[in-house]
Amino acid sequence: MYEKEEKMLNESKEQLEQLAIPDPQIDYAIQQGFYKANSKRSKRKKTLWTISVAAILMLTFITSIRVSPAFANAVASIPGMERFVDLIQLDKGLEAIIENDYYEAVGVSQMKDNMTFTIDGIILDETGMEIFYTLEAPFSMEDIQYGNLEVWNDGKNLSEDSAYSFGHLSEKTNRIVERFSFTFGKVKQFTSQQFELVFQIENDKETTFKVPFTLKNTVQQGKVYSLNEKVEMDGQKMLVKDITVHPLRVAVNIEFNEQNDMEILQFEDMRLEDENGEVWSSIQNGTSGFGGVKNKERTYFLQSNYFKEPKKLYFKFDKVQALPKAESYLLIDLDKKEVLSEPTDGKLEVMNINDQSVEVKVQRIRENHMYTLFGDVVDAKGERIDTPSESMHGDEQYNYSTISLDSKDIVNPIKLNLYAYPNYLDGSVSIQIK
Repeated sequence: MYEKEEKMLNESKEQLEQLAIPDPQIDYAIQQGFYKANSKRSKRKKTLWTISVAAILMLTFITSIRVSPAFANAVASIPGMERFVDLIQLDKGLEAIIENDYYEAVGVSQMKDNMTFTIDGIILDETGMEIFYTLEAPFSMEDIQYGNLEVWNDGKNLSEDSAYSFGHLSEKTNRIVERFSFTFGKVKQFTSQQFELVFQIENDKETTFKVPFTLKNTVQQGKVYSLNEKVEMDGQKMLVKDITVHPLRVAVNIEFNEQNDMEILQFEDMRLEDENGEVWSSIQNGTSGFGGVKNKERTYFLQSNYFKEPKKLYFKFDKVQALPKAESYLLIDLDKKEVLSEPTDGKLEVMNINDQSVEVKVQRIRENHMYTLFGDVVDAKGERIDTPSESMHGDEQYNYSTISLDSKDIVNPIKLNLYAYPNYLDGSVSIQIK
């Protein structure tokens, strides 16, 4: 069905590859072509017609990427287009952001220590920021390490209470096209459109990029659904307090009854559905949010489709991981190398104990997803133990996890609270929110 488009795209790609144009210029041209079509929207009817055609072409382009892997691969091979293919294939909410011009092209670069760092574009809302960037050098960057990462607005560090990720780094390349994902700890209000990204790279020496940028888009406010809906699942009581739909993510606030006899761990399938049963918002790779397993109230983040307006909207979840509170942890004596308490269903086995780590295996929890197995670790005095790292891998039957411990001044035994486990509540929950 898309053979003609694929052929045309491949021919264009071959022609581009024969031209002696530096990659940054290609990226810039692509961005200008995609994102500045709307800048002259009000000038003439001819312009409006051009924009309409461009919108139709964009929808066709996005649809082609979704349904044709060959077309998607061809687009991704064009410099600067990798990030858009990833977005469109993985997240309907980000697809809608691009369709509705909420992605803002920036194109600001800075060169230091023979490396060029470019902020390609930004998506910003009250809950976080997605920073799309390109890092280039005339040498392989396989040995570089990312250091401190901060975003400032009017002298305020937005990163202080935020979680962030660097994205995936290729091992041997002199050109990295990726994104920084910030999730703010609380809803932010911005006092100006002036921002600055501070980004450190550690190679032979430390290089710090400080890149100021200005945004023009108005930050869209969240759509709040106040619910305070009491629900019960397998005898466990919860209060769904409110749901707020932002452009980047949906924030779901849930309060757990302290009288529950089960510790609620992970929600494997939490979603929004419209009146046709279409999944309107979900997390593909496990829920994320703020508030640990022991918190009475937690916030869960789902993928958003802010720019859609369904007639009806339902909040649903099932496949909820849980354990009896008395079995929701491992109790281990590091000196004696003994397990004093563990879940009694036999799904988890402690394989190795030493002064600086504990290694376990557990029946595979979820296909195509690897959960962090442990939450907080405390000693017999209730003092929190630092856990520098947790390494994980899996096979068809088991997930394996090794958690490292800062073993200084530990009073035995230690308690390792479980964060995920293959045991589930029965039933499901559905609430109409619109």
